[in-house]
This record gives sequence, structure tokens and C-alpha cells, in this order.
Amino acid sequence: MARNGFFTGLDIGTSTIKVLVAEYIDGQMNVIGVSNVKSAGVKDGIIINIDVAAEAIKTALSQAEEKAGIRIDKVNVGLPANLLQIEPTQGMIPVTTNSQEITDVDVENVVKSALTKSMTPEREVISFVPEEFVVDGFQGIKDPRGMMGIRLEMRGLLYTGPRTILHNLRKTVERAGVQVENVVISPLALTRSILNEGEKEFGATVIDLGGGQTTVAVMRGQELQYTNVYQEGGDYITKDISKVLTTSQSIAENLKFNYGIAYPQQATEKEKFTVEVIGESNPVEVTERYLSEVISARLRQIFTKVKQDLERTRALDFPGGVVLVGGGAILPGIAELAQEIFGVNTKLYVPNQIGIRNPSFAHVISIVEYVGNLDDVEKIAQVAVNGEATLRQKPVEIPMTSKRPTNLPIISKSEPKAEEEVQVETPIYTDKREEEEPKTNIGDRLRGFFGSMFE
Repeated sequence: MARNGFFTGLDIGTSTIKVLVAEYIDGQMNVIGVSNVKSAGVKDGIIINIDVAAEAIKTALSQAEEKAGIRIDKVNVGLPANLLQIEPTQGMIPVTTNSQEITDVDVENVVKSALTKSMTPEREVISFVPEEFVVDGFQGIKDPRGMMGIRLEMRGLLYTGPRTILHNLRKTVERAGVQVENVVISPLALTRSILNEGEKEFGATVIDLGGGQTTVAVMRGQELQYTNVYQEGGDYITKDISKVLTTSQSIAENLKFNYGIAYPQQATEKEKFTVEVIGESNPVEVTERYLSEVISARLRQIFTKVKQDLERTRALDFPGGVVLVGGGAILPGIAELAQEIFGVNTKLYVPNQIGIRNPSFAHVISIVEYVGNLDDVEKIAQVAVNGEATLRQKPVEIPMTSKRPTNLPIISKSEPKAEEEVQVETPIYTDKREEEEPKTNIGDRLRGFFGSMFE
């Protein structure tokens, strides 16, 4: 049951930083302020410069405050899935009250008993999600408060992450002038937010195409089963366009969003546009189809890597198929391209909130929805995590090198060859110089819609 009140979500991405302020009234989320500014101090979803990133966050917060008309003093910030580890754990305590009636304190204590599980020094507990409680042997209980018992047990999922990433995330947000209310695991929030009940139960895969990385999350049985990170995203498509056409990054970015189509079969050779090329005195002419081939080459590379891992986990056998989301998913034809590669039902998720109906806002919306819909037991569990001083590690500086943990049951990993070039044939430019304005093409129906939102 959603709580009434104001909630602020903060999405720190490689390309952009988004802030969303929403008010919950009787279970209804009303967005009252949103901002979207250029990111800085972030690479591949990870903060690499605290001061620079903090300044960018300040700008985003200021814009959101102006639109919402309220002062933001605390935020719920999304944590990327980089090296996330998920493992089952359990706890057990005796009920100590004279009446033997289970209270909030008992629930918090049984959570704390589950958090005593040993872990390596470089990791820190992010969150704990209770799955079931057992009272005197009676299983399947979701909320034991008010029940009578002698022994209280609990089973749940423990989420841990790299201590360095968590420390620098909190420090950056605090340096921006606000407090961290909750650290929300991004793939967990996304899957809960955008999948329907059937997809959550029977299984579905969410692919979040960000600027610097692509995150994959699989949910089944209402639980996050698998997550992975690939260090390639929408920014790499821009780099490909820039290299192949020998043009600037800014021009390449504009070409991607104004003329780009992810599925070459939907592009045409007849539609042409001019591009300012470095080393050429006059602009050269490029076809819509050729630009689409450049874009699809990188997307095919990303999707093929994802498919290989999903096939190993048998996630593509789940009936929910694949759901695409994120700023890189706004290109026309991307769902058709993904469906061709994955061979399963694929769809693009577009939020239904007025004013932010754009896949790039799905993440920040999911953060607010996640914290706004936490039930009482989940809130008690999170209080136990946040308040357990022994779980907090001393802050450290970013090390020059780091080792990837091994033998993790569920992890997200980083691909080492993010900068490898995709194979695209050398473009054939035409000599024809047309003085007339470029014609509109078949992708305009979506570009105009998403383009205005992205700006």
C-alpha cells in the first residue's frame, strides 16, 4: 500500500542526471517536478569525480525544486547493478514480550539476526527483502506482527554491493546538499515498476539501454533472479557514427536522434541528409539507410552478447519475453531489431505519466514508485539495514585497480572490450548537393515525439 507524502528520486546516469518529485495521495502518484540535465563526473554508470558529479546533481535538484515548488532535502538514489550480489539468508529469534505477541521490534530483530552473515570487507549490505516469516513452524507468513508465538524465523534475499561504489555515491549526494533517504537497487526497482503481475510471476527480462552501459534484469516468481551489466550503451552508438562519418560527437548525437533508425529494414535509400565532415570543405550526403546500418551494428553487438548470457540462464524461455527501456531505446525500430535477435516477444516500455512519456524516464520513475510502495514490513527491514552500525564500513578512496569477486550466485559483470569497433562498410557519398531542405522520413512520427521529450 502506497504511503502518502512527497518522494524524490535521483537517477545518476552516464549521459544525464534526472530528478523526479512526486506526491502520493491515496495510492496515486502525481508527478509535480522533474529535471533532466547533462551528466558530469560519471563514467559507465559509476561516479569517478565526486565534486564534478555533485555540481551536476545540484543543478538537477535546483531545476526540480523550481518546478515542484518545494525544497528538496532528501532523495532516494538509484544504485547501478555493477557487481551486485544477491544471496538468500535467514534469521531466527525468540519472542521476548510477556504476551508473546510479535511486534515491530521483533521483526526488526529477526532481520538483524539475518544480517549477521559474514561477508568480505570490500562489500556492504544495500538492502534486505523479506520473503516469508515462520512462526513456531507455521510457514508462508508475510506479516507476523500481532501474531502470538515463541519462535520467529525469517527468510529473505540479501543484496550487497561494492563498498567503494556505495561510499562515493552517498558522499556525492551529500556534497550536493541533500541527504540520502534510501539507496534503491536500480534493476530491482525497474522490474517491479514496469512489469505486470503476470510477467513478474512467470518471468520476463528487462533491458535498460543507458548512455554508458546496458543493464539486464530478469524477474520470476516475484523475485529478481539475475542481473548483468554490459559496458556499452547509447553513447557508443554516437561514437560509432562520429568515427564512421568523420564528424563531431555533437553532430553525431543530433544525427542519431533526428535521423536514426535502429532497424535498417525500416530505413530508405531515398531519404538523404547532409553531414559536416572533418577535412571536407563542403557537407557530404548520407542516406538514412546507411546511418541505420551504423546504428544497428552496435545494437546487434550489444543484443548478441546479452542473448548469449540469457540463453545460458534459460531466461529467454520465460513467457514474458523482453521489455526494452532507457534513453537508448527511443530509436524507431529498436523493438523490431531486438525481437529479430532474441527470437522472443519484445516490446518497448513507455511510462504513462503525463509530461514524461519517454523510456529514458522509466528508471527515475521506478525509484520513486519503489520507495512509495514499500509495505510496513519492508520498511522495518530497511530500517534494520540502515541502522545497523556494524554493517557500515569505513569510507575508502577509489582504488587504482580492483578485482572482480568470483563465485557469486547472481552478479552483474563488466565487459572489458567496450571500446571495440563494430564492422561497418565505408560509406559511399554521392556528389549531388541538394540545396533544398532534407525531407521528412518514416521515423518522424516517433522522433518528433521522443526528441522533444529528450531535449
